[in-house]
Amino acid sequence: MLLSWIQPMTLLDYPGKVAAIIFTAGCNFRCPFCYNPDFVLPEKLKETMKDLIPEKAFFNFLEKRKEFLEGIVICWWEPTIQKDLYDFVKKIKSFWLLVKLDTNGQDPEILKKLIDENLVDYVAMDIKDSLENYELSWIKNLDMKPYLESIKILMEWKVDYEFRTTIIQWHHTKAKIEQIAKAIKWAKKYCLQNFEWKGKLLDPDFKGKRFTKKELEAMKEIVLRYVEICEIRT
Repeated sequence: MLLSWIQPMTLLDYPGKVAAIIFTAGCNFRCPFCYNPDFVLPEKLKETMKDLIPEKAFFNFLEKRKEFLEGIVICWWEPTIQKDLYDFVKKIKSFWLLVKLDTNGQDPEILKKLIDENLVDYVAMDIKDSLENYELSWIKNLDMKPYLESIKILMEWKVDYEFRTTIIQWHHTKAKIEQIAKAIKWAKKYCLQNFEWKGKLLDPDFKGKRFTKKELEAMKEIVLRYVEICEIRT
């Protein structure tokens, strides 16, 4: 596993649990608003490889913290591209910890395997844009079949889950948010994550703006016509 960073504790990233976060390195998307291109772009990743965290160091950390933690969040930049993700998760479960996986949904095969074998307890899947517009936005040449399959797998409710979208004022309209909500109709939970400027973006020319609280509430009202729970994250 390519591990870029450990956050020793979070009370926000795993709903209702005290968790630690392990960040992987590498991604198969190129979202312009990604705020750590050093662990996404191959040419940058080559430079940061020497700073990656050894697996042994991570599991030593778990051994010391397992009595305090309830779960582990495996996230960013895209965990499912790691070939040894299955074995990594299985080893975490040997510590009797819950596992939350954050994913862009491009590998339904490993997602289904982890769910069917009860190796993940919560999945958060990104929906970057309305499904009709993926090819027209910043995700180029995306094969929609695995993406739609991942949505279907989560909608079977075999595991606790949420869908989420990082929303950007000039790009995500009410109409697009409604298209997404329709595509996941009857889903358990959909989160609207307001864009946050972190300074260093994958595309240095990207100009994103945040929605106001009033605008977010208006979008939430639309989403609740189709989805059980809509949460705003600012």
